[in-house]
Parts: sequence; C-alpha cells; structure tokens
Amino acid sequence: MKIATYNSTKDLLVKAQVPQQTKTYKPITHHQLIDLTLNSIQSAGFTLDKELYSSTPDGQIANGKFTISNVGDTEMQLQIGWQNSYNKTLSLKFAIGAHIFICANGCVHGDMGSFKKKHKGNVQEFTPTAITEYIKQAGETFRTMQTERDAMKQIEVTKRVKAELIGRLLLEEQLISTMQVNQIAAELTNPTFDYGAPGSMWELYQFTTQTMKDTHPRFWINDHMKAHNFFVSESGILVPPVAAAQSIMAMSGDTQEEIEQFRQLQMTF
Repeated sequence: MKIATYNSTKDLLVKAQVPQQTKTYKPITHHQLIDLTLNSIQSAGFTLDKELYSSTPDGQIANGKFTISNVGDTEMQLQIGWQNSYNKTLSLKFAIGAHIFICANGCVHGDMGSFKKKHKGNVQEFTPTAITEYIKQAGETFRTMQTERDAMKQIEVTKRVKAELIGRLLLEEQLISTMQVNQIAAELTNPTFDYGAPGSMWELYQFTTQTMKDTHPRFWINDHMKAHNFFVSESGILVPPVAAAQSIMAMSGDTQEEIEQFRQLQMTF
C-alpha cells in the first residue's frame, strides 16, 4: 500500500491563498511565520541547519520545521517547529523539539517552549513576541530533552510492558493505528537503527516516532507532542515548567482560564 507523503516547499506555502481578515478571524500568514522564525533564530545566535516544510496540497494547513546546527550533541539537534492553517479549523501552534540524526525522527516537547493561539483577538500582536522569546529559551528546552532521553535510556522495558504500552497507544491514546502497531512489532524484532540503548524506553519511543514520519500535517505536532508526553510520563520523569513561558502568556491578553489551559498544554494540544 502506498503511504501518503506531505513534504512541501517554501514556495508553495508562500503562494497559498490567504483568507480575508474579519472581525472574528485574523490570519497569520505562512510567509510571516517563516520570516519571523528565521530572523529569531539568527537573533538568538543559533545557526540554521535545515528548513523543512509539509502541507496539504493546497497549502491551507502547513508545518515548518527548522533544525539548528550549533545546539545539539552526537545523537540529536534542536528543532523549532510550528503549525498554521488558513481553513479556520486549527489554531496556530509553536513548539520546541529535537531532530534525531540516525533516523530523522522528531521529538516535540509538550509543556516547555510551546504555545497555541486561535486566529482571533490579539494573535497578530502576540505571535511575534512569543516566538522570539521562546526561541531565545530553546536551548534550555533542548537540555531538558537531553535529560529525558538519558533517563529513558536507563529504563529497561520487558516484552510484556512493551505490549501494554503499545496497546495503550493504540486503544487509550488513539495515537497509532493497527498498521503502525505492525511496524513497531517489526522494529522490535529487527530494528532498522541502533539507538544505543537496546530494550529501553528510549528505543521503544523511537520505534513509535519512526512510524509517525508521514503523519498528516494537521496532526504532526499534536501527535509528536502526545507521544513525547506519553513516554516521559511512563518513565516517571518530572520536568519543572519554564518561568518565562508563564510570563509570555501573561502578556498575551488571554483570560486566566486560557492561561491555565496553557499550563496543561500536554492535555489540550
């Protein structure tokens, strides 16, 4: 069976038709997000490695992913990403994560360096400030992900526990399909890549994200964020929130209820 691919180009995103602004809808263009992200990366002192885009064929839903060459280690590097839409069905989402060298898997942190914002209210004023500040904090988020990775590598996972976790990803979390279960089972038997920690929680996490590479742009950030939160939670890793994140939300003009929802971002994305 042919697997769909959603790889796209900057040119397609820039040329995608932008909906008209109304009293209740305020678009943020893909072009604005691209320029804002690239400028903020440079201002933060980071060095861009690659910029990658995925989208629906008409460009109405798009993801941008930007890898950073001077923040990383021998296994992974910092990755900055966002999701945007013109069809009024998805909020703008921004997240900090990591790109795994050996397999090109992605990890997206669920509660540090992340925000979502509906295309209304003060979104056009809030977004530039938020992205600029979060990119400045990206190094801290990456170091947290390194700590999480190293902790997961130390957790041995039995065959039964692997079966339980995979079953929960399928039935409880509804994060993977039966086809992906089969792909993970094949990886467990004959791994495509060596993640340096056989039989560990980290390896099972990477087997899972290996099957998520061709996720529809609508779900890419959500699903990767949920996967990261799932494996971090199951590993018993507690990560303190970044104080700067709350200060940025305080500037956003959101209600207290919306700020509380942000603090529970891993549950609402």
